[in-house]
Amino acid sequence: MWVRKRFIDMACLFGLALFSLSAMSAEASRLESVNFTTLSGDQLRLDFTLSGPVAEPAVFHTDNPARIALDFPAVSNGLGNKAIPVDTGVARSVNAVEAQGRTRVVVNLLSMARYDVATEGGHVYLTLYGKAETPKGPAGKASASSRAGGGFQGQSVKNVDFQRGEKGEGRVLIALSDANAVADMRREGNQIVVYIPGASVPTELEKKLDVTDFATPVKNVTIQGETGRAKVVVTPVSEDYEYSSYQTDNTLTIEFRALSRAEREERQRKEVTYGGEKLTLNFQDIPVRQVLQILADFTGLNMVASDTVQGNVTLRLNDVPWDQALDIVLKSKGLAKRQDGGVVRIGPAAEVQKQEQDELAANQKVEELAPLITELIYVKYAKAADMLAILQGGVASKDTAKNEESTKTGGTETNSSRAAKGESILSERGSVAMDDRTNTLLVKDTALNIERVRQLVGKLDVPVRQLLIDSRIVIASDNFTRNLGMKFTQVSGGSGSSAANATGVTYGGNPSAGSSQAIMGSLFDLAAADPRAKIGFTVLRAAGSLLELELSAGQLEGTAETLSNPRLLASDGTKSFIKQGTAIPVQSGGSATTAPTIKYVEAVLLLEVTPHIAPDENVMLELKITKDAVGELVTTSSQAGITNQSPAIDKREIQTNVQVRDGDTVVLGGVYEDENSKDVDGVPFLSDIPYLGKAFQREATKNKKRELLVFVTPKIVRQNLAQTP
Repeated sequence: MWVRKRFIDMACLFGLALFSLSAMSAEASRLESVNFTTLSGDQLRLDFTLSGPVAEPAVFHTDNPARIALDFPAVSNGLGNKAIPVDTGVARSVNAVEAQGRTRVVVNLLSMARYDVATEGGHVYLTLYGKAETPKGPAGKASASSRAGGGFQGQSVKNVDFQRGEKGEGRVLIALSDANAVADMRREGNQIVVYIPGASVPTELEKKLDVTDFATPVKNVTIQGETGRAKVVVTPVSEDYEYSSYQTDNTLTIEFRALSRAEREERQRKEVTYGGEKLTLNFQDIPVRQVLQILADFTGLNMVASDTVQGNVTLRLNDVPWDQALDIVLKSKGLAKRQDGGVVRIGPAAEVQKQEQDELAANQKVEELAPLITELIYVKYAKAADMLAILQGGVASKDTAKNEESTKTGGTETNSSRAAKGESILSERGSVAMDDRTNTLLVKDTALNIERVRQLVGKLDVPVRQLLIDSRIVIASDNFTRNLGMKFTQVSGGSGSSAANATGVTYGGNPSAGSSQAIMGSLFDLAAADPRAKIGFTVLRAAGSLLELELSAGQLEGTAETLSNPRLLASDGTKSFIKQGTAIPVQSGGSATTAPTIKYVEAVLLLEVTPHIAPDENVMLELKITKDAVGELVTTSSQAGITNQSPAIDKREIQTNVQVRDGDTVVLGGVYEDENSKDVDGVPFLSDIPYLGKAFQREATKNKKRELLVFVTPKIVRQNLAQTP
């Protein structure tokens, strides 16, 4: 029994000794040298020699700049801080840096390439493959003009087809020669790119399929061969889609579905934009704190992790922004981050939230105990009554000073009830009063709250912007009137061949002296109304009588143009108007014993506007423009032998809301009238005779054209007002 116990003690001591030696050996591990060897197939092997056996280092890489980093824990740096030149293959140089008990080796590359890492005792081998091999990340693109040969591992793309689903989804079907072919699918920008390593593409399949007519989320599909792989690029119509893929036997199917409106809104709400430098992380069961350390080293951020940050994580992130990688790690472990200046604090989400709540409660407690002070705040451009209403949680209005008597000079109103409801900007102990004479606010509160009030008043108490509204009202008219007529007159009682008709027109002929003629009357009187010229002829002479014809004609043409140009300077959001015209007295009623009633009706030129200036300097205008004129007299009433007449009002009015850019001119509207009339008077039956019937007709032609146009041009008045403190 004693021998057995002794043997167990010796075994334990021996095990402890071995463990101590192993620990000492691990602690004493040192990176001693770096050697490189060129292998066949454009391969380069880097041999990192250490003083003792080590575990496989953590490895990650970045594409821009192209680097591969190896982290050796508990290893010291025996290479120094100088860069070791390689300049072979894709490798340029090697740097080694020791910090916090570990050594990081960075291999600088010309461009990113596929790599492998292997550990054998005290040697760590990093094998780099040439540019002709498939890169591990999307750092570079192979030439699209290089065709795939026929026989990369016997794989090839047999066919690429496109189909439309029953619900409008688009399906890309890629037929492969081998069911064991592996496809590498990734999203590059807005495109989905499928790489099939070791597969060739027949020349007849290298094409671009335009599938827009299928009415699916897919616009086109491009098939092309590259050195060592096949490539299929799917270009969607827009970014509002989602895709999925599956492989059945030797057919790879990629299905695209358009997002609904609700799904698009949800995506936009959840979408976070990341703009950090991209990196690649590939770790198996690595401590979270070590991942945070890697990200801190990569970004140069000052990062503080709480003691409660524990656990391991397995991740493979290829070419993602570092800030997105950090969020992924934090969310996977229920952590949260807060950034204070250049320091990022990380801890469990519940712990971070509790810290913030404690800080808020402490700040509120300090505010409750802070002393109250009183300050005067002078309001320069706005009304103090309006500012008072805003500070108390109300709505500013023009009648605020009249409606709230408690806010007059000498009267104060506490805000405890409003502050309790969250309506007032002041604290529960704060109060505010107003001096209407000097337009000043009297605020009593803590220093912090008074500063907030001062900042708010400073933002709201600004000069109201103004606009110059320039309007033009154009009234144009064009009148044309033509009258044609004729008149037959019988003259008897003489032998002369000339006579004077009732209108005084002398007809042709040489009457003998002393002859006596009498005008018997007009047979057909179709003379033109208001003629400007007349001419007479003797058309028949018989039995001492004459039949004479009188032709009459008149023509009137006239044009007129009236331009009214009212202008008005208005403040933003304020209703303003300008008018000019006549107040016409209108008499109504009255009798022999009572006086008539007189009221006044306006016939004015009016411009009424309420402008609003948008932040982008577009101008919204609520407009009312009238151009009235005095018309003809009309009878309004007739009573007891008294007739009342008043002039009619010719009204022209437009009322509208428009949006126009600063300085632009817009046509608000217009009215165009074209009045044509042709009146023909004639003798029945005779006027219907072709050609000859014109002699028994009177014709009056009228053409009136009137046009009304209304223009408006708003111009923002830019002025520099002195900002006096």
